[in-house]
Amino acid sequence: MKYLAYALVAGVVGSIIGCVVGMLLFPSVIFNAWNLMYNLPELKFVLQLPLAIASSVSVIAVTLLATFVACYKELTEVPALLMRPKPPKSGKTILLERISFLWKRFSFSQKVTARNIIRYKKRFFMTVIGISGCTALLVAGFGIQDSISEVVDKQYEEIMRYDAMLSFDTDSTYKQRDAIIEELKSDSLVKDQTALMQINATVKDNGEDTAVSVIVPEDSAAFEQFVKIANRKSGKELSFANDGAIITEKLAMNMKLSVGDTLSIALADGVSKDVKISGIMENYVGHYVYMTPAYYKQLSQQRNVSNALYIKMNKVNDKNESTLGNRYMEKDGVSSMAFYHGVAESFDDTIASLNFVIYVLIGAAGLLAFVVLYNLTNVNVSERIREIATIKVLGFYPLEVASYVYRENLVLTLIGGLCGLCLGIGLHALIMNLAEMPEIMFGRNIDASSFVFALILTLVFSMAVNLVMYRKLQKIPMVESLKSVE
Repeated sequence: MKYLAYALVAGVVGSIIGCVVGMLLFPSVIFNAWNLMYNLPELKFVLQLPLAIASSVSVIAVTLLATFVACYKELTEVPALLMRPKPPKSGKTILLERISFLWKRFSFSQKVTARNIIRYKKRFFMTVIGISGCTALLVAGFGIQDSISEVVDKQYEEIMRYDAMLSFDTDSTYKQRDAIIEELKSDSLVKDQTALMQINATVKDNGEDTAVSVIVPEDSAAFEQFVKIANRKSGKELSFANDGAIITEKLAMNMKLSVGDTLSIALADGVSKDVKISGIMENYVGHYVYMTPAYYKQLSQQRNVSNALYIKMNKVNDKNESTLGNRYMEKDGVSSMAFYHGVAESFDDTIASLNFVIYVLIGAAGLLAFVVLYNLTNVNVSERIREIATIKVLGFYPLEVASYVYRENLVLTLIGGLCGLCLGIGLHALIMNLAEMPEIMFGRNIDASSFVFALILTLVFSMAVNLVMYRKLQKIPMVESLKSVE
């Protein structure tokens, strides 16, 4: 009961602090980060009592369970045995010893380290599990940044190869449209252009209407220079077909569709048409359905009429965009012009605000690593105090004593870190799936540098614990090795 009461008090106090931080501090910081970009209403806090209770009960229950399991085994022993120092575990022949060509190259200290790691199996698994969780959090944090930042480059540079879109009025004449197209051809700011029809449509997703944009290019071959039509997984370029349409990947994921399936789309007249899927293309923002004029005519029994232009500019900057926009918005028949350079910059600002999430995960990972390693190292030193005192008596220098203990920590940290890299991939994929909005698909990539940084930070946390524990090693009196066990 003494130890359970201690764990209970720690669990209750920790839960109260966690609830305050989780419901007050984190929302305030996140809100202020978003408030830099948007005009948000005043922040109001609401007491999430069910969530706080559920979280606190879970944490306290796990803490009490761990304490009970740890105490129960010890308290089954008779008092006489508990009063004696805990005898060291007997050593066994380990697997590395059987690999003679490798084992004989190890120094004496390295052999002792290898034997100790295997001898204390509970510490081995506890350290590996704790450190793998730390590394997994770091990989997930860096991976979130990699995946979201990828959206800007992929969507607005690789996939959308055009810089602006000009939309015509619904009542504009063919003559007005042709005149604008001819003027654009001779405009010094414009590099290239292509005509298309873009109409708004809807699909049923779990009973709810989801907006999609149906794109019908006038020249399918030329259109591929303005939009990259390719499959993300295979990297293969997709071709337009007269018996099907190409849809974006996020739409296919939401509707659980694959190539060869049909998608029911309600066009402008409200009548639903079954569209055969001929390909699924990479896309991260919005839902699009691309089809040829022939296939659109087959579906709607109408000829497509181009109502928009995709434009490539010779040089993209704010001045040129403003000049081009002012020049053509004055023309009869033009309803709007949209430029995507500013959209990409705005998206970059949004991503910068998410850096806070990365810092939180790094901080949580650091605390986890510190708590796990500090406690395990503390227990390790306490259990082996006579052993460490003995090697000090035998003439080991302070740094040699430290390396004798810390070498095990570093090896276990490295093993746990490598396991955590694999665990982090799964955690990152889970977070990405949960964080996505219906119209946006985040990337699934984690840069190689993120794995390297995660592993290095984990080792840095381990070395920080070693520095903190160094003083305790220095204070171990050598006389402990001379005391009688009785």
